[in-house]
This record gives sequence, C-alpha cells and structure tokens, in this order.
Amino acid sequence: MVGIIGKLAKNAVFVALLALVVASCSKNPFSTRTSEDPQSTGGTYTDPVSAGIAVENLFNAYNEQNIGNVTRCLSDSFVFTFDFLNIDQPGEVSEWTQVEESRITDNIFHVMAEIFLTWLPSQTDLEGDTTAVYHRNYEITAITAESPPETTFYAGQTVLHLSETESAHWVIDHWEDRHLTGRPYSWADLKSRYR
Repeated sequence: MVGIIGKLAKNAVFVALLALVVASCSKNPFSTRTSEDPQSTGGTYTDPVSAGIAVENLFNAYNEQNIGNVTRCLSDSFVFTFDFLNIDQPGEVSEWTQVEESRITDNIFHVMAEIFLTWLPSQTDLEGDTTAVYHRNYEITAITAESPPETTFYAGQTVLHLSETESAHWVIDHWEDRHLTGRPYSWADLKSRYR
C-alpha cells in the first residue's frame, strides 16, 4: 500500500511540475497586449530630419495607402493648389488645407484596392538651410476595390515646398499640382473625384 501511495505521490508531483513548466513557457491567452505608441501609424516612415526624407515619406505613405503617415508629412498650415481640373469640381475651389487634404486622401484610400505611384525628379531640387522645393513628375495607377475594378491613370508634375520645424523635422507646407501636356488627368483630378 505504501508503494502505491508513493507512486501516486511521485506521479502527482510530476504532473504538477509538468503543468508548472508548461504554464511558465506558454503565453497567457487572456492577457492584454501592449498598446502601440499613439504616434505610430505603421508603414514605412523615417524620422524626417531632411527634406528628402520627408518627400520619401509622402511617396511611401501614398503607395502603402497609409493616411496617418500622409498626414504626418503635412504642416498645420499646409495648402494644396492646382493649375486646373478635367474632372468636375463642386464649387469654385482652387486650393484646400491640411484637414481637407487628409479627408480627401482618406476617401481615396478607402475606395482603392491598389495605388501605384511612381515619380522622378523633373528639375533640380532647391535646398536651403530651412526651406526646400522638390519637383517630381509622377504617374499614378489607381485601381478601385469595386467589382469589376476600374483602373484610371493620372500623370503630372508635383512641386513640394518644405520647411524645417522647430523640432528639426521637415514638413510639406505647399503642394502644387500641374498637368503634363498630352495627359488629361493629374493628381488634382484624382483628388477632386473623391472630394
């Protein structure tokens, strides 16, 4: 009898130790996860310590359809302007601010399955100590998420006016959009369509 009780005690100790080891090695399925930094919006974003990085951040944010990162690229006093529109525009609007730009871009991202933005320098970039102007020719292929998907092509030239903030980060203050000869739709037309 003593032998049976001894074996049962050994087995109970073994089972208890095994349970303790398993419990300590596994993740608690009922624990809460650590929250993300509220400034983190995911995607490809580099601390914009130069004008070139700020421009690259805008490029990545658009291709990744990341509205948080697009908004981070724009200054509080941001203005978007364009030469003309080939898509009907409600009202006589020729520019808009950062809040409107973020809202429009968010609308675009919600209806697009994919956006492919490519751009190349079109003129020499002008860089000063605290301001810069970047010129980029671009092409955008926008594919809607609807069924069947609609694919539209946009092309033009964008001119980005940037400045360095007091915290030594670069932001876009003014974004000009211009049509290219022979190309009917520019970025402004895409934005206007989803305004």
